[in-house]
Amino acid sequence: MNLFPWKEKRLRTVWRVEKNGTGSFLVGTAHFSPYSFRKALTGLVQGSETVLFEGPLDQESMAGVALYGSRGEDTPSVYDSLDPAVIREINRQLANRSGPITTAGSFLDLINVKTSGFLEEHARGVRPWMAFFTTWSAFLNWKHSMDVEAFHIARKLGKEVGYLETIEDQLAALDGIPFDRIVNYFHRFQHWNVHKELFAKVFIEGNPQNYLSITGEFPTRCESIIGKRDPIFFRGIKASFEKRQTTAFVGVGHIPGIRKMFLDEEYRVTQEWP
Repeated sequence: MNLFPWKEKRLRTVWRVEKNGTGSFLVGTAHFSPYSFRKALTGLVQGSETVLFEGPLDQESMAGVALYGSRGEDTPSVYDSLDPAVIREINRQLANRSGPITTAGSFLDLINVKTSGFLEEHARGVRPWMAFFTTWSAFLNWKHSMDVEAFHIARKLGKEVGYLETIEDQLAALDGIPFDRIVNYFHRFQHWNVHKELFAKVFIEGNPQNYLSITGEFPTRCESIIGKRDPIFFRGIKASFEKRQTTAFVGVGHIPGIRKMFLDEEYRVTQEWP
């Protein structure tokens, strides 16, 4: 009997992709999550020869991302572009955040959030996307990352781990997020609580189209992050699917595009609930 049923939700963002009698799994992930999906992730990883992720998730690589993100001298300043009233409100709401932003194991773990003058500390002198993700992660205060959790499971089980892009590719994509989208989303801070609840609800329901419909204003819903990378991810995933039993983990925002590409090539794509 599970005495704590709220601790782990059922994972519904899983698709079996099949062609010519062979099948593998495509999994849409939440990079930040209030829930653990360890049981479902372990089952998916155990049945695979190869496990794919968007990019490297080891501590050394993540430290490199954090270091690069902290060097924003050659980029426009999010802080200097924000309305003073927004700065005051964010600082007020995040004043009680202390310790690491998240225990999920991502590069944000490497940033120690201080409790006073949050934006002065974390949105000045850094790259725009770093200012956003630091603030968003602190606001969410969620403790899990599906990608990182699956990565550690794969390593523990001795699975072959592969990546669909390099750290350099990821950094170029992050730098390509339009600055105005980031600033505009900061200026809608009063809506973040609603977005937070909707994101969690729609992800648990397992409908990526609904997820996309409520995240249209989110900074990463842009060509640099989604449009340019979907075909790259598809080609890498397809190549692995054709050779061996694979589970591929990508952000749930990539699922509609990648799913359509598989369907266009006459693959059978079936949603499953492990």
